[in-house]
Amino acid sequence: MSRAMRDQPRLAAHGSQSRGTRGAGNLPLPPALGPAKMPGMDSERLRRSLEQLNRGPLPAAPKASTVRPPAAAASVAAPTTSAATDDAARVRSGSLAKLVKPLPGLVRRGEAVATELGEHWRVCVPVDEIWPDGERLVTARHARLAHAAELCRSGGIDAFAEADLQEFLAAFPDDALLLDLETCGLAGSALFLAGVLRPVEGRLMVELLLARDYAEEPAVLASLWQRVTERTVLVTFNGKSFDWPMVQDRTARHLLFRGRLAPQPRHVDLLHPARRRWRRALPDCRLQTLESRICGRRRGDDIPGSQIPAAYQQYVRTGFTREMDQVLMHNALDLVTLLDLAMRLAGP
Repeated sequence: MSRAMRDQPRLAAHGSQSRGTRGAGNLPLPPALGPAKMPGMDSERLRRSLEQLNRGPLPAAPKASTVRPPAAAASVAAPTTSAATDDAARVRSGSLAKLVKPLPGLVRRGEAVATELGEHWRVCVPVDEIWPDGERLVTARHARLAHAAELCRSGGIDAFAEADLQEFLAAFPDDALLLDLETCGLAGSALFLAGVLRPVEGRLMVELLLARDYAEEPAVLASLWQRVTERTVLVTFNGKSFDWPMVQDRTARHLLFRGRLAPQPRHVDLLHPARRRWRRALPDCRLQTLESRICGRRRGDDIPGSQIPAAYQQYVRTGFTREMDQVLMHNALDLVTLLDLAMRLAGP
């Protein structure tokens, strides 16, 4: 008897010692083997011979299981570089930008502030309330950038940031002031809101200096100049063309310095480095385009800038605060985005 004939019943009987004799009972063949073929014997004669040895009919051999290939590795693998690139592209397109909900009742949260030129309204909002966890993110990024800048200086390596942004890094947070204005129109019109971002009692705060009517503009300017003179670096977006000339013009109109020279801080205008870095990747470099496509935030229920002068006139005339709440939120978001962009532009 050939080896194949010997092995087949032995394999069939394996594990059946309860019948008393090896090979007794109707035992299935191993699925992977099935009936073996013998030289010179057709499959029917071979089967009859095996049934005699097995003392009974052989069960049908189960069909071999079909081994399916594992799911594509890409479905469980970590995101690839191309996936990360796709995410970055979606952020750049604005499709992943997170919605920022407005804060209600901002005007009512304020308080009157007395200056030598009269009173104005002041609303103070923590950065974290506008940009959740923003202060921690900014502080951590600033620490990394400041450390990297120090390594560059000590190693004689060219700085990775432009000179203006290096000065901002060195001054932030205690010696830097971020500024954004809201006015009643173009150059020559009244300034009614000066928004600044600075540390207050150890926390990054958005401070909104509001003139409740046109007569409070000098008081707003007085408070603004007090904050400017306490710092050496001023940060704006398009401020060299609009915000800072507006401050100087309204200051001269109200004779705030009366022949004395007004302080001139180091002015960092983020519009120009933003254009140099992102103009090829974005349709434009407006602040809200950068906010949605670079910073990943988009505004909910925002008031368009073109409607702000009319909203202020309505507030002065009626005292209704709903639209002024929107104006204050608009300005606060401008400042938070200004801070976010400054930290991004200050890095490589």
